[in-house]
Amino acid sequence: MKKTYILLLVLIGMMSTANAQWIWDINKMTSVKADINSLTYSSAYRLLLQDADRAMQKKPLSVLDKKPIPPSGDRHDYVSLSRYVWPDPAKADGLPYTHRDGESNPELENYDRNPLGEMAGAVSTLSIAYFFSGDERYAEKAVEFLRVWFLNEKTKMNPNLNYAQFIPGLNESKGRATGLIDTYSFVDMLNSVKLLEKSKSYTQKDKDGLQKWFSEFTEWFESSEQGIGESNAVNNHGLAYDVQLATYFLFSGNNEGAKRVVDEFPAKRMFTQIEPDGKQPQELRRTLAFGYSEYNIRHMIDMFAIAKHFGKDLHKIESPDGRSFYRAVDYLSSFLGKDVSEFPYQQISDWDEKQQALCEDLYRIVDLDPSKQNYLALYKKNSKQKMTDRNRLLFGAPDVIDEVFAFTTRQYDYAFQCMAKALSMTDKKNLVNPRTVEEDGSLRMVSPRDWCSGFFPGALWYVYGYTKENQWKEKANRQSLLIEGEKMDRGTHDLGFKLFCSFGNGYKLTSDNHYKEVLLQSAETLSKRFNPKIGAIRSWDHNRDKWQFPVIIDNMMNLELLFWAAETSGNKKYYDIADKHAKTTLKNHFRNDYSSYHVVSYDTISGKVEKKQTHQGYSDPSAWARGQAWALYGYTLSYRYTKNADYLKLAEQVAKFVFSNPNMPADLVPYWDFNDPSIPNAPRDASAACIIASALYELSEYSANKKQYITWADTILGSLIDNYMAQEGTTQGFLLLHSTGNYPKSDEIDAPIVYADYYFLEALSRKKNMENNKTGY
Repeated sequence: MKKTYILLLVLIGMMSTANAQWIWDINKMTSVKADINSLTYSSAYRLLLQDADRAMQKKPLSVLDKKPIPPSGDRHDYVSLSRYVWPDPAKADGLPYTHRDGESNPELENYDRNPLGEMAGAVSTLSIAYFFSGDERYAEKAVEFLRVWFLNEKTKMNPNLNYAQFIPGLNESKGRATGLIDTYSFVDMLNSVKLLEKSKSYTQKDKDGLQKWFSEFTEWFESSEQGIGESNAVNNHGLAYDVQLATYFLFSGNNEGAKRVVDEFPAKRMFTQIEPDGKQPQELRRTLAFGYSEYNIRHMIDMFAIAKHFGKDLHKIESPDGRSFYRAVDYLSSFLGKDVSEFPYQQISDWDEKQQALCEDLYRIVDLDPSKQNYLALYKKNSKQKMTDRNRLLFGAPDVIDEVFAFTTRQYDYAFQCMAKALSMTDKKNLVNPRTVEEDGSLRMVSPRDWCSGFFPGALWYVYGYTKENQWKEKANRQSLLIEGEKMDRGTHDLGFKLFCSFGNGYKLTSDNHYKEVLLQSAETLSKRFNPKIGAIRSWDHNRDKWQFPVIIDNMMNLELLFWAAETSGNKKYYDIADKHAKTTLKNHFRNDYSSYHVVSYDTISGKVEKKQTHQGYSDPSAWARGQAWALYGYTLSYRYTKNADYLKLAEQVAKFVFSNPNMPADLVPYWDFNDPSIPNAPRDASAACIIASALYELSEYSANKKQYITWADTILGSLIDNYMAQEGTTQGFLLLHSTGNYPKSDEIDAPIVYADYYFLEALSRKKNMENNKTGY
């Protein structure tokens, strides 16, 4: 009879749809795969491949690896200890073990539960990595794990859980019904196995063998004493049992069995476990009441995904007296964003973690039922999902660049309110644009003469360029016109920063002739600071007793104005000045390791170098992070206009220095100076990270190292989005936290700074253009 049953299941399974998915939507995953290199998914994809590469190095696990011998004497039997039982301190031998709800016993490590979870996780990781990458090595390793745990006669697990979650000293160490939840990780694992069906490593013999194993396991799962007991459970265990059983039926090819479980689910599980007010009383009595309630909701979502396989929307069903899944979600989500003290039941640990788990559930619900936009709003308000989260790959995610620009529009509306308030509280009449937040939390506004005065209007132009909304065009125009007078300022080298970031971006987007005239006049004004004997543009006019003719690495950024003016006007003078400045800087600013000094001062009579310093860095020989960023960006843009191979090589070498530096943090947001001896306790500089990321996107278009540069830039932006963005309606309307301005002068330390926001938006815009196969710098 058993053989006939198994043969029937195999035959039915052969008729099932290839690559069918039950928990995940294969169409959604295929769509994600097509967009895998977008910023929305690239960080999660990279981490997935890193996890898969680690799994590649692991030895396949087996139930034979455990040290204790099962009570049956057969080492192929699975054994696990009940999670929350501990030796009785009142007994010499500790037997029988006693229960401590919510406290896990470390003796769990001695048995099979953790290895089973590790094996299932490795198979899932490798299979998903194979699906998204197409790398056969991952499929081959996943199959190796499967063969050792399930198929190899010498190592395989017997298809039962006879000794799952036993309690030492009780019931002759037999397993308990609750032990069946140990194999819940098989649900995701079997979904991932379906992704292997196009792999040559996953043979028909493997498919048949695995299906046979799960057919036998399903029969035990339904008919054993433990299985019957778990089926009768009235809490999350009974619900998890149904999800497993339906999955095993489906994998084994028994669609009718799975459909039966699905059809019985609302009356048998939902309506018995959820009260009309949405509470789940069986879970609320636990010491981890919120966590177990969320856990049950997650199981329900898995079942709803399975039900969709049969065209059923179980999540929408409501009992006559008002019991429903959505009532349960509404009750639990009413505590999102609140302190654990406001939850009227016990949650002795993991409050924040379980809040985030519920946010994940909300997103999956919207995927099942797009009408539940209120859940999406709750998710967006409370979720802290990282860019590296694998769920992004499995369930999709909103376009992250769209999301950041949407946040920016709301934050900049707030910024204008803050600006109006700050201006109303001062007698100064020449303040025009924001620069930073002071230590006391107040907004620092600056006059047009400040080198940062053009970044805010420039950022507004990026918002207009992205949104195409006229309100942002009008605001960008208004804030730009406030600094137009700087086109005649011969006392500064910063005309590129001030006017090309503002009017330059405006001209690219509008072709307004007035903007062009402002820029051409600015280029002419800037050209007056060029010294042909030295071959460079003078940077600072202050401290003449200290420097005769100082040139700072920042000045490379102002060359774009001159290159553009030459291209636009046909006046080669501007090109020659910019090119000569770049050559002079290349010759004198860089050390043998391609790190850059900040300041190089020249003798005005001989034209020779008189001193080299790092004025805003830790020390003269040190590598000031923002200085390295200016160098990378400056030589990249210089290559764009000149195609001088020396400039490209210099940019590539600076990138190599930055990213091979042992003091570069893992998130690729550098410390303010690579040589600060207080690292890792030194301040970070998000502004340097933004400049570097933006430069790398352009550099990738010119270099054979394209893939690496994009990976670094994507990683930087992912880190900034995850950990450096301000909360909406805070920090006077700035976007990013944790930049460093002038550390030696103790100014703008760990602060929001306007140019960090500017280059952040520029980097995001460049990435979006790359995703849309457009260029434009």
